[in-house]
Amino acid sequence: MQVYRAARTSTPNWSRFAIYADRGIIVLNKPPGLICQGSDKAIGDKRHTGDKFNDLLNDLKYRFKLDGQPNTVHRLDKSTTGALILARNASVAKQLSQQFQARTIEKSYLALVRGGEKSFPARSGEIRDALDIDDGRVSIGQSCNAKFAATDWELLASSSTAPLSLVRLTLHTGLKHQLRVHLAHKLHVPILGDNIYTRNPVSEKITSITKIPENRIFLHAARITHSRYRKSGSSKHFRLGIAAPLPRDFVTICKDAGIPLDNLDIQGGVFVDGEQVDDTVADVEGKWLRSRSPRPEA
Repeated sequence: MQVYRAARTSTPNWSRFAIYADRGIIVLNKPPGLICQGSDKAIGDKRHTGDKFNDLLNDLKYRFKLDGQPNTVHRLDKSTTGALILARNASVAKQLSQQFQARTIEKSYLALVRGGEKSFPARSGEIRDALDIDDGRVSIGQSCNAKFAATDWELLASSSTAPLSLVRLTLHTGLKHQLRVHLAHKLHVPILGDNIYTRNPVSEKITSITKIPENRIFLHAARITHSRYRKSGSSKHFRLGIAAPLPRDFVTICKDAGIPLDNLDIQGGVFVDGEQVDDTVADVEGKWLRSRSPRPEA
């Protein structure tokens, strides 16, 4: 217990990123820069960055009075923000892992991309291009070892003053950097802040109207939906969705560029069978953990 308290002091209140919890899961709104994998390694006198995730898990264990750390059932890239599900125990972790393997968990993302309305061939579409992964680098598949990758996309809005657009992405497979590669190399609209899959500098028309933070990629895991079961009733099965609020800097760039946002994307929320509900879900003893007061201006 003494070791654990020391860890919490060095990394205070990671549990503030929890946005929803019920008897089976905890959902975080993951911040940028967090690696979704723990580590016991140390580099010099500094703790390995992966230890931050261990601190987060320990904070959640403490806040929710768990017997052990919550279980990780999926990951988000270091640079990606948004909805990350953790299981409160091993039994729920097994159930969620089976849903991920069966691809019955729905995952949608929001991305700011470098390209105006005329950059898109239509208002929506699908990408079904396999990917090659070679020494950590991902590319459109050319080899016999390429893995199938499926992404659906929808253009939501574009700026009238800069080559910048907001797209919604549905991820059907979960390969490394899938969305980044599909957008940059198939649609040719790289995600804002992605310096790996495009070498072209950001247009001055963008940088002249808004400030782009360093080391930020504007890709947000907006909503995750999975199957749950009621204890009683004629229809026990239902789909529970959690929408994670957009980061403040994402909202600020959209405002500066004149790109409208749905209030739900700004505030987040809870859904049952696709319909938004209030901040509690009695069937699973669930509760939304974020305040509904207006967000301050960035």
